[in-house]
Amino acid sequence: MKPSRTMGTEHPSLGARRGPPAASVTAAALVLLVLAGCAQPSASAPARLRSVIASGPTLGVIREGWHTGLIVPESELTGALGPLRKRFAPAPFVVIGWGQRGYYMARDPGLLTGLAALFPSASVIHVRPWRPKPSVRPPRHRTWLRLPAGGWRGLRAFLGQAFAWRRHGHPRALGAHGRRGLFFASTETYDAFHTCNTWTMQALHAARLPAASTGVLFASQVRGALRATPLRRFEARPTTPFKRGQPP
Repeated sequence: MKPSRTMGTEHPSLGARRGPPAASVTAAALVLLVLAGCAQPSASAPARLRSVIASGPTLGVIREGWHTGLIVPESELTGALGPLRKRFAPAPFVVIGWGQRGYYMARDPGLLTGLAALFPSASVIHVRPWRPKPSVRPPRHRTWLRLPAGGWRGLRAFLGQAFAWRRHGHPRALGAHGRRGLFFASTETYDAFHTCNTWTMQALHAARLPAASTGVLFASQVRGALRATPLRRFEARPTTPFKRGQPP
């Protein structure tokens, strides 16, 4: 769930935006910490590791404050996702985030907006084009994964179901964010048990990776899963190029 303005603390994201007032953060944190232990599973990890890691492009997981999302190569925006490829061409990647609609799209979300997001409510998908830039060392907030066989097909199906589509086969746009990003309506429901970080893990599960979304609310939980076995087995070399003379 998240574009350029991001949360700066480890807390379930309602969308990548500037942090709300301290009172909002405190109130929401208390409620979510109480509810976290009661979270119900929404997708479990595969019973065993996928033995075949397919050749092809890698999938990126990006962490921005308390929000996580996906970095998808434009070459994989096929089938039902084709309209996105046309809309964001010629960028080589798009960053896809999911979040609570009212909070994610609000310019200055307040306490009531934040608390309302703890209950079942409408969601939104944010998509922005992305071009990797050379860096001195691998950015810590991005992880690249090589998918198992059939992984991209599974992820496209997951994303296709997450978008709300118009009759003519285009995602239902809700508005722009900044100069590049766009918001699209989503069919899914956001609540205290189903945050952007839950959604990210569900996406990895749909991509046939050994990822579980059960009880995942925080970006730190996603980061921990990416660093641990078995997901680390699928980690790939960074897509972002390095400056000349620097180690890969």
